[in-house]
Amino acid sequence: MVTNATESVAEAAKRIYVATLRETLEAKSLNAFVAIEPVSGEYFIGATLSEAIGAAREKFPNRLAHASRIGHQAAVEFGREIQ
Repeated sequence: MVTNATESVAEAAKRIYVATLRETLEAKSLNAFVAIEPVSGEYFIGATLSEAIGAAREKFPNRLAHASRIGHQAAVEFGREIQ
């Protein structure tokens, strides 16, 4: 369920990604996952979504982080390609 708090965290994290992280992360860590904790601006990269979120939760257990797949619109894609 999307709440105002989670939507706010997601928007702030996306702004940080676009403004300061995108160029570097897409050049060095394309297809990995990143979790961004927007209050501190710190980010955590993982080979899996669980690794990235887990690292963020370990450092900031009482804060929300937003995760996405580097170089993609969404962290996880469902479905199949239609030809």
